[in-house]
Amino acid sequence: MKITQSTFGLFNEYVLQNPSTNEAVHILPELGGIIHQLVLKTETGLHKIINCGNTPEELLSSLLSYPSTHLFPWGNRVKSGQYEFEGTSYQLPLNEVGLQNALHGFVYTSPFKVYEATESDTEAILTLEYLYKGGYVGYPFPFQLLIKHTLNAKGLTLSYTINNIGAGNLPVSLGWHPYFSIEGETKNDWTVSFPSTHQYLLDDQMCPVDRTPKHYSEGFNLNGQILDAVFAVEKQEIVEVILQSNKQDLSIKVWQQAGEQQFNYSVVYTPPSGDRIAIEPMTAPTNALNSKENLLVISAGESYTVECGVMTY
Repeated sequence: MKITQSTFGLFNEYVLQNPSTNEAVHILPELGGIIHQLVLKTETGLHKIINCGNTPEELLSSLLSYPSTHLFPWGNRVKSGQYEFEGTSYQLPLNEVGLQNALHGFVYTSPFKVYEATESDTEAILTLEYLYKGGYVGYPFPFQLLIKHTLNAKGLTLSYTINNIGAGNLPVSLGWHPYFSIEGETKNDWTVSFPSTHQYLLDDQMCPVDRTPKHYSEGFNLNGQILDAVFAVEKQEIVEVILQSNKQDLSIKVWQQAGEQQFNYSVVYTPPSGDRIAIEPMTAPTNALNSKENLLVISAGESYTVECGVMTY
């Protein structure tokens, strides 16, 4: 296994690669740590299941859809950018102008630094660091975010560690926003299955107002369908979301730790292009800074770690 460094447009690109299989993870630390491309292997060959653009121009033009970004220190929306924490009210900038919300935190295109890189015969590991001292408007809570990427025979694993480096409590939620695709296919060729328990019902600002039982463990054929929803999933050691091709012998497994206060939610979204699907592990539902549902509150000096990953078969 090896790690190489090159450039992709204006950005440094780190590539974790298995030379024996040509599986690879392409990461852009300076652009929010985006996983720019992910290529994994099955018995039928190599599959580029994440591709944020074959050229720098394609990548930059896609950024409004937050491709493969890390959503932190909140995932999805904070309604009207307003929330209260421990008796103090805060107003965040509204970066989702149409719906007047604060969307997806602020690290999604912020520069990360390479914290550690290691290679061995069996795996390649790249850890990125984002160090925040509290200067973003409406969010005065310092933290250190570490994202460890591991490529090995089991595919890609992401391990997130959040360290509270401030003097008070740290309120956060976390998500990953990958778009998956199968080359030459569209959503009409796919089935998605996952152990959901509830779907959240949303208001006109796409924030939850209620929830209803919804179970997709038996699979949901995406032919002609549209999904854009937040789901609660079963609380168990590992939850798996399976994207299966109905045309070829290929499945993509997105797994997430789903124990207490872990990735207990998934967002599934089929964009208008019809040739991709977002499968997003989340630690909390939309607007958690207000609802407080599964909101992580990390004490001063404490840390929190959670994992998710991707494999093909």
